[in-house]
Amino acid sequence: MNLMTAKAKKLATSKMACYGYLVCLSASLSGCGIFFGDDGVFRNRENDYLKADSLPPLVLPAGTNKEAMGELYPIPPISASDFGYDATASEYDVPRPMPLSANMLQDNVKIQRVGENSWILVNAAPGELWPRIRNFLNANNLSATRADLKQGIIETGWLQFKTDLNSQDKYRLQIDQGIQPETSEIHIIHMSVQGATKPAQDPEWPSKSMNAEREKWLMDELAATLASDTTEGGTSMMAQAIGGNVAAKAALGMYKNEPVMTLKLDKTRAMATIAYAAKRDGFQLFESDASTGMFYVHYKNLEDAKPGWFKRLFHIGLNPKPATTPYKLEQVVANMLQGEAFEAAPYSMRDDEKKLKNAPGYMVVVTGKPGDYVVRARDPYGKRLKPREARELITRLRKNLI
Repeated sequence: MNLMTAKAKKLATSKMACYGYLVCLSASLSGCGIFFGDDGVFRNRENDYLKADSLPPLVLPAGTNKEAMGELYPIPPISASDFGYDATASEYDVPRPMPLSANMLQDNVKIQRVGENSWILVNAAPGELWPRIRNFLNANNLSATRADLKQGIIETGWLQFKTDLNSQDKYRLQIDQGIQPETSEIHIIHMSVQGATKPAQDPEWPSKSMNAEREKWLMDELAATLASDTTEGGTSMMAQAIGGNVAAKAALGMYKNEPVMTLKLDKTRAMATIAYAAKRDGFQLFESDASTGMFYVHYKNLEDAKPGWFKRLFHIGLNPKPATTPYKLEQVVANMLQGEAFEAAPYSMRDDEKKLKNAPGYMVVVTGKPGDYVVRARDPYGKRLKPREARELITRLRKNLI
């Protein structure tokens, strides 16, 4: 009898433990709903603004001043010329903010060279740069005979090098807005005339320096000074207007309902900076032809390409192989839409293409003329990408321009 009672008690205890486990499991599952469900404490509130009431604007009595009652943060309407415009979108998609320029994460001052052209790139606005340049000239006894804030030009007086007393030398410094926001460029031109005395009348400035070595000397000295001291000189409020009336060297916009980038650059620099950007930040350049403005590239968003924790644990995908293509640039260009067909191209349907089937990558196409280029991102057949995809490619290119 005692044995049966012990077995019964043991069985009852086992059942109670099982029931207790089920009760705890049920409570834990229902607890998730308490905290994270639609009615939970930590529910998703991202769409709550859609439930807000729309109130009519405040109406003031007649005869009162209405100017002070304007909108503090008016939201401008999106037009067909805005970069975020998408006529094909079925619902509104909040665009991502512009990525920080790659140049902003590098040296504050550096000398850039493209072909025969050189300039100083500074991660500072012209308003900050102008007084620092004036201080540099004063500290080196280089008097300024002309200073044009509107055009960003400073011209020095005539000077003589100790190594050459039979010539007179003069410099012109041109301060421009950089390609990237909040950057500046300093272009220097050197001019020289023969004679031991200063000329009575200044000759016209040449298109490029007469002596490359003397241009390089001033550029190196100025760059070193700007790099060593970033605080001297303060900010010139008047110099903030430098380049204000000039179109941006690189701008994002819409052209024929397609996201594009415009470049106000000469051909050498435009093609060089696109080639530079097409090798960074997720881009891989398969092949290019600067003479025709054709760049055959592969692109993969670096955030999407990162391996997950499981792959990182087993060191899978940490060193991915470069992308490849079975087609040469010549083949791709020969098969692309041309002329008016390219301008009025339909949207990309890669699976339907019969020639160069499954061509990977993208085409970055530069058209136009020096000082007025248009940069488009297309599929390898010359057809348009969906606006969101095209915007991502063009924005990434814009970030890496130099």
